Amino acid sequence: MIRTVIFDIGNVLTNYRWKGYLHSFGFSKEVEEAVANAVFLNPLWIEFDRGVMGDHAVIEACVEQTPQYEAQIRKLFVDMTELVVEYDYAASLVQDLKKQGYQVYVLSNYGQTLFEYAKKNFQFLQYVDGGVISFQVKKIKPDAAIYEALINQYGICPEEAVFLDDTIKNLVQAEAMGIKTVHVTSYQSIIEGLHRHGVIVGKEENN
Repeated sequence: MIRTVIFDIGNVLTNYRWKGYLHSFGFSKEVEEAVANAVFLNPLWIEFDRGVMGDHAVIEACVEQTPQYEAQIRKLFVDMTELVVEYDYAASLVQDLKKQGYQVYVLSNYGQTLFEYAKKNFQFLQYVDGGVISFQVKKIKPDAAIYEALINQYGICPEEAVFLDDTIKNLVQAEAMGIKTVHVTSYQSIIEGLHRHGVIVGKEENN
């Protein structure tokens, strides 16, 4: 029996819309592609989530690699509040699970600066029972250590938990630890996936 529901945040409870965010700056196609590779598609981007280097060091490293686009790169970091947007269904979904008696946690790769904004502005976070965020433990999914941190901190029984994530490798690690999983590709995939594990919540959509 499932007693605990664990959510990833990006592209599960929120829209990590880096392409739309980048496009909003009105760069030429050539510049947009170069900046995407310098920032969002750069292996350095995950270092924000890991939380070891610090934001300033990561930004400077990106600039150093692509100095010809320094101005454009720095512009991205002035105000990133539109980079991640809460899904309309997120808060009500968590509330529904809570009303049914489930423990609800978040387990996400997330940088400190963006998460500080999330805590103040994303409604669903006020309803969850807790969670572990990558920058807090200096580990990122699918490292087993971040899953263990959540399990140990909250006394979760893996066999009684289900984890929802949009990234397959993160789900594979969860399954290796005895946690049931749902691959999220849409709101409907969340509802249907939870149903398969005996968790009845929300309304199914046809699109």
